[in-house]
Amino acid sequence: MQLEALSKGDLFPKVVEAYSRPTRIVRGKEVDADIEVDASAFETNEERGLWDTFLSVENKIHPGIEVDDFIEVSSELVQPLEDFFNQVFVMVEDERIRKNRLCLLKKIADLPKGVVDLSVLPGF
Repeated sequence: MQLEALSKGDLFPKVVEAYSRPTRIVRGKEVDADIEVDASAFETNEERGLWDTFLSVENKIHPGIEVDDFIEVSSELVQPLEDFFNQVFVMVEDERIRKNRLCLLKKIADLPKGVVDLSVLPGF
C-alpha cells in the first residue's frame, strides 16, 4: 500500500500535520464555501506567504496526481503553515479578518480531497 510506504518517510508526518491542523481548526466552524479568500484583508506577512504558497501548491495538484507527488508538493506548505500558526491568531474579534483566515485554512484543508483520504489517519 502506497500510503503505508510513505508513512515511513520523514516528509509524510510533517505533511499530515500540515493538513490536520487546518482541518481541526475549521471543523465545526461556519466557513462559507462561496467566500473567496480576500488577499487585501491579510494583516501579516505570514498570511500572505501562506496564501502565495497555497496558490503555487494548488496549481500543481490535479486529479490523478500520484500520492507521493502530492506529499512532495504539499511539503511546500509545512514551513509557511508553521509560521502562520506561530504568528497569527485565527479567531480574532474582527469578523472579516477571522472569516478570511478560516477560508484560507479551509482551502488548505480541502487540498487532499480526491487525492488521498488523510482522515483515516490518527490526529484527524
